[in-house]
Amino acid sequence: MSTTRWEGVMAQQNEEHFETIDKNKAEQYQRQKITYLEDRVKVLERTLESHAKILARFQMTEGQG
Repeated sequence: MSTTRWEGVMAQQNEEHFETIDKNKAEQYQRQKITYLEDRVKVLERTLESHAKILARFQMTEGQG
């Protein structure tokens, strides 16, 4: 294999390698975004549950006055 052809093969492999790295980084970023959003949804759910309990207590005591 000539040096020029070898360099071309190596250049192509390097390009594919960096494309794979970029793809992996993009996928990891998307997974991080999903994890973040799932965490925010959990916090929102807990907040709504807490507010619902407070509202239920308030409604129960409101009729006793």
